[in-house]
Amino acid sequence: MNKFSAAATISLILFSWLAYASAQPIAAPAVPENATKQNYGSGWSCDAGYREAAGACAAIIAPENAYLNDRTYGTGWDCHRGFEAANGACRLIAIPANAYLQADGRRWECERGYSRDRATCRQIDVPENGYLSGSSYGDGWQCLRGYRKINGDCKQIDVPENAHLTDSGDDWRCNRPLEKRLGRCVGQSQ
Repeated sequence: MNKFSAAATISLILFSWLAYASAQPIAAPAVPENATKQNYGSGWSCDAGYREAAGACAAIIAPENAYLNDRTYGTGWDCHRGFEAANGACRLIAIPANAYLQADGRRWECERGYSRDRATCRQIDVPENGYLSGSSYGDGWQCLRGYRKINGDCKQIDVPENAHLTDSGDDWRCNRPLEKRLGRCVGQSQ
């Protein structure tokens, strides 16, 4: 047998073995209890309410006041509205007086006329000639037009002759062509 025919024989044997090996069915891994075989490939996935653990599907146990969320990450459960996760459990969110639970069900906010002070809601003291601003920042109130905040009160703005309130209403400006000098309106030549 020459070198060429020996190489051809070895190639034919190798090709035949590869064809035979690829034609043999590959044993699919066993699908554990509480799992479903995937439509593609040879894998499986755990059913809803179960999570893969060491080749099996273990039940997800939700604590009291929680529900299963079907996510493949995290704990597998979320707390009901009005409860928050803490140490593997769901505890009631403490809502202070003059507050309400926000729409997301996870946080609270003070009612109108109150502002947050750590874990409580304190009443906003609005001075005379003031009104609630609706802002959750600052002191929560503003002065009426024509008044200015000074030391926690609303003091009337003294608008001099030949002047008018600004658009904001909390200051004054001289009418044209006059200019502001020393708290009054004067001509440019004066």
